[in-house]
Amino acid sequence: MSEDASMRAAAYGQGRIFQSERDIRITEHHHHGEPGRFVPGAGPASVRVALSAPMRSALRDREGLREELLAALDAGGGVHVLHGFGGCGKTAVARWLFDQLSPRQVALWVDASTESQLRAGMLAVAADRGASAEEVRAAQEGRRAAADLVWQRLDMSPEPWLLVLDNADDPKPLRDGWLRNSPRGTVLVTSRQAVDPAWTGAGAQLHRVDVLPVAEAAQLLHDLAPGDHQPEATVRLAQRLGCHPLALTLAGGFLSQQLLESWTVEEYLERLGEDPVTLLDRGAGLESGARERLSRTWHLSLDALAQRGLPESKSIVRLLSCWGHAPVPLAMLAPSAMVTVGVPGIAAERVESGLRGLLSASLVDLIEVPGGADGRRVRCVTAHGLLLETIAAGVPEERRTELDRAAAALVNQAVLHGGDANTARLVEPHLLAVLTRTTAARDVLDAARRVRDSYDTVGRWSDALPFAAGMVAAASAAGAVEDPVAVADAIKLGEIIHASGDFAGAEPVLKKALAAATARAEEAPLLEADACVQLGWCYGRSGRYAEAVRIHLRAGEIRHHVLGPTHADTVETLYMNVDSQRLMGNYGEALRLAQQVTDLLPHLHGERRDEIAARALLTIAAATRQAQVVRTPRSPWRKTSASPTSAALADIEAQGLSWDLVRERAQAALDVHIAHFGPDHPQTAAARHNFALAAWDHGDRLTAIAELRKVIEIRTVHLGPEHPWTIHVIGLLAHCLALQGDTAEAATLADRAYADALRLLGPDHLITRECAAARDAAGAAALQGDG
Repeated sequence: MSEDASMRAAAYGQGRIFQSERDIRITEHHHHGEPGRFVPGAGPASVRVALSAPMRSALRDREGLREELLAALDAGGGVHVLHGFGGCGKTAVARWLFDQLSPRQVALWVDASTESQLRAGMLAVAADRGASAEEVRAAQEGRRAAADLVWQRLDMSPEPWLLVLDNADDPKPLRDGWLRNSPRGTVLVTSRQAVDPAWTGAGAQLHRVDVLPVAEAAQLLHDLAPGDHQPEATVRLAQRLGCHPLALTLAGGFLSQQLLESWTVEEYLERLGEDPVTLLDRGAGLESGARERLSRTWHLSLDALAQRGLPESKSIVRLLSCWGHAPVPLAMLAPSAMVTVGVPGIAAERVESGLRGLLSASLVDLIEVPGGADGRRVRCVTAHGLLLETIAAGVPEERRTELDRAAAALVNQAVLHGGDANTARLVEPHLLAVLTRTTAARDVLDAARRVRDSYDTVGRWSDALPFAAGMVAAASAAGAVEDPVAVADAIKLGEIIHASGDFAGAEPVLKKALAAATARAEEAPLLEADACVQLGWCYGRSGRYAEAVRIHLRAGEIRHHVLGPTHADTVETLYMNVDSQRLMGNYGEALRLAQQVTDLLPHLHGERRDEIAARALLTIAAATRQAQVVRTPRSPWRKTSASPTSAALADIEAQGLSWDLVRERAQAALDVHIAHFGPDHPQTAAARHNFALAAWDHGDRLTAIAELRKVIEIRTVHLGPEHPWTIHVIGLLAHCLALQGDTAEAATLADRAYADALRLLGPDHLITRECAAARDAAGAAALQGDG
């Protein structure tokens, strides 16, 4: 030890210091204090002031808790514990109560963060309440029970008092008699520990201090950084920070203290995505300690748990940080799951104790959430998002890959082998987190594919989309975009984007997939056909019917060559061209193709046989109805249909169509859809849509309107109110209601549908034109009613 270092050593009271120089000499120093004198530095400078950072703004929310604590002060006596995870404002509440005391009451503040500070502070309290210097000295030297002296003086206090024991995150020293009840005053403890024998022994009332409500969190930001910030942006920032008081304080401090730059809340939000922990810490003051910095506040609790023999608590929360911010089913953390995976730093038999440590330190919570359609509740562990981001940022690089692989393996177990549908649904946010955020994304592709396909099957395309997109992104990051499986996933992504209603967004994805599939045509020719089929749908939705026909013919040639003419996938390309031909006004050609498909249906084979048969029947029914519409003035939909040539009209006449046949085929298609897809599937909604129009033209207007309302209900639930197919059927219902004479509802629906279609699809889209026709019909009906 250097000479300078030895000069810095000091001891107080009966302390001794041992020093060594160059590992060859040990010197023992004895320092004896003089009897009857306080030793400088042995205690706090004051117990009459709050030893906490000054509050930067007024206390927000907590009204119920504050009222309860004020009532406790008035009643006198009792121990109250404010508990919660780091940075949630426990000390701020204590500071507020400390400042509320009247001159007739005594406010005392003790830092209880370490045993030595607690002891020194409590002896200073004894001195404040009348203990003599000799009594305090005896307690310091162990000649008198220190805690007994303090509480004897508190019990004898002439004035009522409030004693704050701040930051008692390790309550063990309090069990040695330092925490008691007294009729003369109220004890308020702040601690991160939610459960401890000290609280039970003192009969304490526990008060959870949590994050703020959104409105109060936004107001706190405004208090800290007043200015011309957009209120919506302030709310978004509060939500992004999880309404966590310390994070809000740091953000507000940064925004209010800038000298060289002046960021708006929107700019701060944007920068927050890059490195939230570092940016938030820049809002701390120069004199801020670890508790006032986001990067350290939660590590204090984890370090304390490690000192208590629970190092696995840090490993568990690191594992949690690899997943999403949603609740984690306890089954994912069960020892039986952990033992097969081998999570670094966590022995399976120590998971229980490590998790209990996190619970006791208020770092995580146990909750029960509904797991699935049956409503059964599943026990989960949850942690604040910023805590997880902070922990993730502090994971050493050499451990990150190991943790990610373990997190991926646990997700795979839960999704692929868990066997519990309720729990599997709760695992999906964590599967998505691994898929999109970690180095182990390719480890969970099979699980993601299963989730994607399950949502695709039931028509929940908005839920399928993030998994489909994540899989393609993972393949791209790994440089495997031309792998046949990756190409198939890219085609599926385009299909799901299209089904979700983003017709324009699907096209570039599918064009890129088609290029990759064409490059692999020799070894995987069906991939090229699959990409052509989906790209053809995009062309058809945007009114480019000739391009749709061309690319579907290409797909049909490939499938015919590889699979044969009666395979369901080959027939799919035929019925798609039925649709394109009718939309181009080639009704005769559409009906000829429809007959060809009808003849093939009894001979279909392949995995998708029943699905293709149902879809083909709907296309045939729609072509039949449309052809009958254009050949007769009876239908109100004639003016929105493509105008047929005289040759096409002659072809139609030769088919022997009738309104009875139209309804019969529409009913048959609907029945098959209900049997195959179920009554409320989005694909069944398309069959209901066609049947409603057929029923209207057949003269059954009440059935038509009822079916259209059902279609709107299904599509709104599954696809959303702004999906093009939802907008389309709202416009058709408005048209029917106008013709039926219900002008008020018709006008409301038509205006809404037309405005949405114009905004989302543009003026030239077929759906927009049909919504315009509905608006015209509603206006005409209203004028006729007025006349």
